[in-house]
Amino acid sequence: MSNVIPHSEFYEQLPSGDLPGPAPADPREPVRVILLGTASGMELIIAHLHHIGFAEPRAWSKLQLAPTTRQPMRILTKWIRR
Repeated sequence: MSNVIPHSEFYEQLPSGDLPGPAPADPREPVRVILLGTASGMELIIAHLHHIGFAEPRAWSKLQLAPTTRQPMRILTKWIRR
């Protein structure tokens, strides 16, 4: 994953070698990462993901309950470029 930029919200696909066509209106696509578990367990994972450069802790949502299971969860939205 050499196309990953640490601490950023944007990732790009590797070049294909073909000439690029016309750019779409919005070349970005949201991807959501969801953590389910205890508050302390999620904090450990968020700290680890920050340590390896995946996301800033403040980028995650506040603690909320999953709609169907009522488990505690936190969500992160990352944007990728197509």
